[in-house]
Amino acid sequence: MLGTFEGIADGAIVDQPRGSRGFGYDPIFVPNGFGHTFAELPVELKNRISHRAQAIRALAAKLAALKPSD
Repeated sequence: MLGTFEGIADGAIVDQPRGSRGFGYDPIFVPNGFGHTFAELPVELKNRISHRAQAIRALAAKLAALKPSD
């Protein structure tokens, strides 16, 4: 069994939604170290720093470790 994988994106919630990209909480969430909401950030950047991206990287590392050596 592979287990569970998670990621954490620390940040703050803004009063008014900003941006048109993304879904859910993206227009109201500003990740730490950034002055823009997830919905305002370029998709490539959001996909590098999001909690989902972190979880996928952890899963990929686990899968890579399971591959037999050549």
